[in-house]
Amino acid sequence: MKSWARFFSAVLLSLTLSFPAWSATSPAKSNPEWKPKTTERWIEVVKKERKLYLRQGEKVLKTYRVAIGSGKGVKKTPIDKVTPVGVFSIRRIADPTNWVFDPKVFNEPGEPQKGVYGKVAISFRNPWNLAIHGTNAPWSIGKAVTHGCIRLKNPDIEELAKHVKPGMKLVIREKPIFAAKLAEPIPPVAPSSLPAPVEPAVTVPSVPEPAAVPAEALQPIPGTPVSGDTGTGTMSETIPASSSDIGTTAPAVPAPIESMDVQAPAPEAPAEQTAETPQV
Repeated sequence: MKSWARFFSAVLLSLTLSFPAWSATSPAKSNPEWKPKTTERWIEVVKKERKLYLRQGEKVLKTYRVAIGSGKGVKKTPIDKVTPVGVFSIRRIADPTNWVFDPKVFNEPGEPQKGVYGKVAISFRNPWNLAIHGTNAPWSIGKAVTHGCIRLKNPDIEELAKHVKPGMKLVIREKPIFAAKLAEPIPPVAPSSLPAPVEPAVTVPSVPEPAAVPAEALQPIPGTPVSGDTGTGTMSETIPASSSDIGTTAPAVPAPIESMDVQAPAPEAPAEQTAETPQV
C-alpha cells in the first residue's frame, strides 16, 4: 500500500514540476530570411536563371551568367552534384591554379588534372568544400553541369573578385524573389509636336511679260467702228478716212436701217503678228 502511495506521489510531483516549464516554453520560431541593408554589397545566385548578381541593397551592380550543379533536390553529400540553397558567408579569395581535380572522387573516369578552376576562386563557408570559381570549359556557362560549385567565365570571375571581400553574404536561391523591372514604354508623340509635312517643290515655268506697245499702235484705224461692235449689225459712227475730212460741214450720213439685218463684210484675215504686238 505504501509503495503505491509513494508511486502516485512521485508521478504527481513530476507533473507539478514539469507543468510550469512546459507552459512557459513557446514553439521555436524559424529564423527570418536575411535581408541586406541599403548600402550593403552582397552576392545573389538564382539557379533557375543561371545568373549571379552583385547587389548593393536591392540594386543590381553587375550580372554574370553561371553554370550550376547538375544534381537536383536538396544538398546532402559532397558528391551529389547539387548546388545548395541558403545564406552563406564569403570565406576568402584564392588562387586555384594549382588545385587538382580528381574525377575519381565523383566516380567518373579520367585522370587528375590542374587548371580546371581558372585563375580565381571565391570560397564560401559550407560543409561540402564548394566555391565560386573560373573554368577551362567556357562553353558550359549557362548550363547545369558542375559537381555543385558555381562556375563563371574566367574574365567574369576575375572582375567579380575585385568587388568581393571576406564576410560578404552569398545568397543562393532556386527562383528569383525580386520583381524584374520592366522597361517603361515610350510615350506616344503628341500630334502637335509632329513636324508639318513638307510638300514637294513645284517648278513653275516663268511666263515672259509682253513687250511694251507704243501708244501710236493703240490708235484706232481710220474707217473702223469704235462702238465695240464685233463686225455685225449697224455702225453708229465712223472715223474719217483722212485728216482732210475733219472739220467739214457735211455730217456723216448714217447707213439706212433696213428691215433685215445688214451683214457686215467679213473681216480680213489679220496680218501676221510681230514681236511687238501681244496676242489677245
